[in-house]
Amino acid sequence: MSVHKLTGRDGVRYLTRQVAAGDVPLEPGASLTAYYDQTGNPPGRWYGSGLAGLGDGTSHKLLPGAPVSEDAMLAVFGKGHDPLTGEPLGRPFPQHTQPSPTADGAATASRRPAPRAVVGFDLTFTAPKSVSVLWALADDATRQKIHAAHRAALASALEFVEAKVVRTRVGAGGRRQIRTNGMLAAAFEHFDTRAGDPNLHTHVVIANKTQGPDGQWRSLDGKTVLAAAVTVSEFYDTVLADELTRRLPLEWEMRDRGERRNPAFEITGIGEDLLAEFSTRSGQIHDAELTWAADFHSTHGRAPSRTETIRARQHFTVATRPPKTLHRLSDLFTEWANRARVLTGLAPRDLATRALRGQYGRALRARDVGPEVRAALVAQTIADVSERRSVWTTWNLGAAALRSSKLLRMADPAERRTLLNDITGAAAKTCIQLDDTRDPESRRMGEELYTSVELLEAEKVLLDAAETTGAPRRTSYDLQRPDVQRSMARLEGLAADQRAAVEAILTSGLVLDALVGAAGSGKTTTMAALTSCWTRNIGPVVGLAPSASAAHTLTKALDAPCETTAKWLWESTGTGAATRAVAFARLEELKPAATSYGELERIRRAQERLRADQDQWHLTPGQLVIVDEASLADTRTLAALVTQAEAAQTKVLLVGDHLQRGSVDAGGAFGMLARRGPTAELTTLWRFTHAWEARASLELRHAQPTALDAYQAHGAISTGTSEQMLSDSLAAATTARENGRVAILQAVDNRTVNALNARAHADGVLAGTITGRGVTLGDGLTAGVGDRIVTRRNNRRLRTPDGYVRNGSFWDITAVLPGGAILARPAPQGGTGSPDQPSVRLPASYVRVHVDLGYATTTARTQGMTVDETHTIAAAGMGREDLYVAMSRGSDLNRVYVLTDTHDDDCVPRAGEAPSGRNVLDQILATSHVELTATETWAANHPDAPVPILATRASSEPGLSRSTHRLSQPTPVPVRDGPVLGI
Repeated sequence: MSVHKLTGRDGVRYLTRQVAAGDVPLEPGASLTAYYDQTGNPPGRWYGSGLAGLGDGTSHKLLPGAPVSEDAMLAVFGKGHDPLTGEPLGRPFPQHTQPSPTADGAATASRRPAPRAVVGFDLTFTAPKSVSVLWALADDATRQKIHAAHRAALASALEFVEAKVVRTRVGAGGRRQIRTNGMLAAAFEHFDTRAGDPNLHTHVVIANKTQGPDGQWRSLDGKTVLAAAVTVSEFYDTVLADELTRRLPLEWEMRDRGERRNPAFEITGIGEDLLAEFSTRSGQIHDAELTWAADFHSTHGRAPSRTETIRARQHFTVATRPPKTLHRLSDLFTEWANRARVLTGLAPRDLATRALRGQYGRALRARDVGPEVRAALVAQTIADVSERRSVWTTWNLGAAALRSSKLLRMADPAERRTLLNDITGAAAKTCIQLDDTRDPESRRMGEELYTSVELLEAEKVLLDAAETTGAPRRTSYDLQRPDVQRSMARLEGLAADQRAAVEAILTSGLVLDALVGAAGSGKTTTMAALTSCWTRNIGPVVGLAPSASAAHTLTKALDAPCETTAKWLWESTGTGAATRAVAFARLEELKPAATSYGELERIRRAQERLRADQDQWHLTPGQLVIVDEASLADTRTLAALVTQAEAAQTKVLLVGDHLQRGSVDAGGAFGMLARRGPTAELTTLWRFTHAWEARASLELRHAQPTALDAYQAHGAISTGTSEQMLSDSLAAATTARENGRVAILQAVDNRTVNALNARAHADGVLAGTITGRGVTLGDGLTAGVGDRIVTRRNNRRLRTPDGYVRNGSFWDITAVLPGGAILARPAPQGGTGSPDQPSVRLPASYVRVHVDLGYATTTARTQGMTVDETHTIAAAGMGREDLYVAMSRGSDLNRVYVLTDTHDDDCVPRAGEAPSGRNVLDQILATSHVELTATETWAANHPDAPVPILATRASSEPGLSRSTHRLSQPTPVPVRDGPVLGI
């Protein structure tokens, strides 16, 4: 399920002209009734207990299930009026009006546009793709059962929404959230996508009007609607599986979609080939371009230029985007059957039969789920939320609880809700509530804040280490000695702030130090000088980084051994160490049975090799452990490294910028240390060619709007439609690369990155620099010889001249081999790669899962890079940390391309006139994705209370690890609105 706000006049137009008409944009004056008659699609239906509050109390009522007329829809969503009486439902929605110019052309202040009211929320419930495909290919009886299951799951989900999500606020400043008499909602069923693929889904548009127990009409509390979206989505998916399995012999499976993505929940027996066939939008554009290019070449005797290609793509993007012409369902079923038959050579019903081979079984009731299974579900729920974030809400727990129990088939929605409530409640009891001091009357439904003792302990390990002395050091007096000064010659070339940072770290004696520096402040140069000085005066240096690419770059910069943090922990205390320990113990057991001195020696030598391997991953006194890009490291990893360092009498230095992107796992610890201070800090910028850009980047780092003024004044901001901006940014990046410059094309989200990559590949095919035939990659796109790709997973078995295939490395394909394997050469990117380097063979199994096209990439992958120039797509919803990272990678040029529309066919149009690029950028500056730690959240709610754990040393002797003990947890705040997430 997805959720979008409907705002103002354009939201109402979207509702009446597209949602109600199945995305067929009706002409003004066209009748919805005529649309339903032509297509056979059902008209919209009213939902919600709030309908009972409409009317004048007579027998004339608007009942659930009644058809939605266009007039009634405009009354509720356009004006905020009762569709039966015409009376306002509370305050009417403000009407957006454009200011009228005065005689001199200026708009009068009194005619400024009214605020764009939120008129409703569009909740779109979409069946998994395998369900839609099965529905499209099955016989009529099976289709009816699938459709009935979708409707039943939708009804259960809306019952859940009405009971737990629909709320309003009352009191001074709306401080108190209360239940209401229910929602006013209109539901519209759709059966296909804009491209004509099967897509069983229902738009449920909830009016931003609800009646309180006192009879007064108020607006919904929209924050709760948005906060509950993921939980409602998981609830619908899970109940739909229950409903379908009760009606049909189906089985379900979780399909891996790659790292950092939730597995897909699909019907067993509906293959990926069918799912891909019925996702055809990008293929239509590409096929049209290839046909055009062939015709162009035969007519003109040459390949089209880039300008001609861009113009053609703009045309085909519109031309192949179907205007969602009217189709009867019977015609669509025929078309889908023919497409499936061409793809597979099998009859559609035979394809459907593959999925209908499950066995009917007795569905579970909540009481059937025993204590062992419940305990496992609770543990999985906690593991899910605590892996992703340091602080979580009840809604987060609910979504995780549904994911953990997704493969259990429950007897009915009531049993599903009971199990959900049991797991969520039990999981909450194992957590520490961080905001228990808040007035329960002011708390929204589901927004209680939780964490775990484990995460609080990990954060305390870091805080304690940042205040604990005894680490290797040199005194200030030592630094003045002539012999020491001679060994610190590397400091002579440093700036004053860099030198001061190195000396502060050398002399601090703290177990944990932090070095903070903005992008381009010379952190790598400073680390290299520190490494030289430390090695000559104190001991060895070990470098670590969150990613293999960053570790590789750090190795070259420091001239010291560097690894990923994950690899270090795996080998030092994780699976690698455990495997060696088991092997060592087995060899020890063989000693008594040795029949000769030679055999005994072989056993001892094997043990020595294991011991030597383990010693590579063992810290020793006097070492310095440098963790680069520490803002990207999660809290658990940092705490584990610091614990090892304390036991070995070594020092840890965290290097990074807490105002850049944070960890994708439970993080925020580096930011917590930087905010607490004191830390060594670099203040001078060295990366940027232009002084104005250096100043602007610092202002951008602190979200100051003056930064945008500077970028705008120097022409670094482009604004326009998505079609214009994607074309312009791709053209600029391509031109830069053709001129020998290292350029990055980037966006925040994978969808935009995929769109850019698809365009770049198509351009190469049209220009003849890329072969049309190729292999399908992990992102679903096709790559041929000449394409730029990026590897997305470390594989130490795939050896390269500089080590192994790393996550985040860029390559150029030199050959496509039979079976789907490829040969690829490291590409010049970020100062690495050379055309003279040999090609590396990437096997087919790796290519189809862990390789993407690499013309464009996400900002998450560019943090830490330095290139000549960057070209970044920006849109509403982006956080300021991403914008700062994106606009600080290029030394010579950083340009942002701001989208003022949406390039997602399913998104709701924005209200009124398109926002200006500056408005979008202002919104980005106001949006922060920085994660606060559990400790900081606790302190904000308990200013004078210690965190609810007690961490003490088991012994002061070196080598013994820290032990932790729990204090009694805070008394849970009574749930004031019934069960946690049940009904």
